Amino acid sequence: MELSVTYLNRKFLHPFVLASAPPTATGEMIARAFDAGWAGAVVKTLIQEPVRNLHNRFASNRLAGRIYGFENIELLSELTPEEWFRDIRALKRGYPDRILIGSIMGTGADKEPWLELALGCQEAGADLIELNFSCPHGYPEKGQGAAIGQNPVYSATITRWLKEDPRLRLPVIPKLTAAVTDISYIGEAAAEAGADGLSAINTIPSFMGFDLETLEPRPSVAGYSAAGGYSGPGIKPIALRCVADLLRSPGLPVMACGGISSGTDAAEFILLGAPVMHICTAVMLEGYGVLDRMREELASFMERHGFTSIDAFLGLGLGRLRDFHQLDTSYRVRAVIDPDTCTGCGACYVSCRDAGYQAITADGETVTVDEARCQGCSLCVHVCPTGAVQLLEC
Repeated sequence: MELSVTYLNRKFLHPFVLASAPPTATGEMIARAFDAGWAGAVVKTLIQEPVRNLHNRFASNRLAGRIYGFENIELLSELTPEEWFRDIRALKRGYPDRILIGSIMGTGADKEPWLELALGCQEAGADLIELNFSCPHGYPEKGQGAAIGQNPVYSATITRWLKEDPRLRLPVIPKLTAAVTDISYIGEAAAEAGADGLSAINTIPSFMGFDLETLEPRPSVAGYSAAGGYSGPGIKPIALRCVADLLRSPGLPVMACGGISSGTDAAEFILLGAPVMHICTAVMLEGYGVLDRMREELASFMERHGFTSIDAFLGLGLGRLRDFHQLDTSYRVRAVIDPDTCTGCGACYVSCRDAGYQAITADGETVTVDEARCQGCSLCVHVCPTGAVQLLEC
């Protein structure tokens, strides 16, 4: 089973790399991740003035004991650029087959900081340069982060600064935010300015809510909080939509990030056409060892479908996405219930009665579908706890 992939002429041992995030906060951490088998890492975003992060900067939402949503109000790197350049050199010496991506954020209106950070990463041995145009908190109010990725002129201007400087030879990859009306519009501006590829998405701007015992916001910093970045499995559908949009227009190679917590999640992004996955929250919750499970799940998916390489299904699903008006209005399905697996719980009956077409009736433990009333909306399929309800094409 061949799991290696190529992105912008760089070979990755497999699709999984660490995102620019807490798991890549230091060179020592990245070295341990490489020892655990990770194919690459995006360093915690370099900035000329290192940050001081807040205490108690994370919050989470749970469902049935499982974290499905995570929030952070963490900023960028706490290390100086010089410390990072030293660590990048050491990592490339120690792990020459791993891909190191330098993530940078300069001052929005000043060319020189962007160039200095990019050239410093290049000299230290980084393989690619990622431009942080997407940090959703802490920096937009300063005209940086998501404030750049939400503005096509800013995105294009900074990209062009780097691409037009003859000293910078590495590919330049803007990381875009989903907090826009049309991410393709921003991607097209970056592409016209010379971007080699794109990365999407970062976390989603959010407020996690209140602790209803203390009445303090979450996370609480001395009783107060601020909007942060939402991540975890709950944002995967948003990331899939953004990656699909960018692959269709402007069509540059995309590295995917956002809600990827399993090998099957990765398979969905590969089907769209993104060969590389940036992982953060899954590592924060399970550690670097989560990689083993993710690789096994991806390999199992490939074996089940007879794919012997990532290239065999890269982009295979993108053509199945259409604009809404292009969908077939003559397509018809209806619900059918398997009496052998139906427990008579009534979940489908209640949902269809109160939010559907009143096509399901329940008489004790006997549940039936009125074919004449069923509109094939599929609500009953989703609420059934045993999988007894299926759709039949008609």
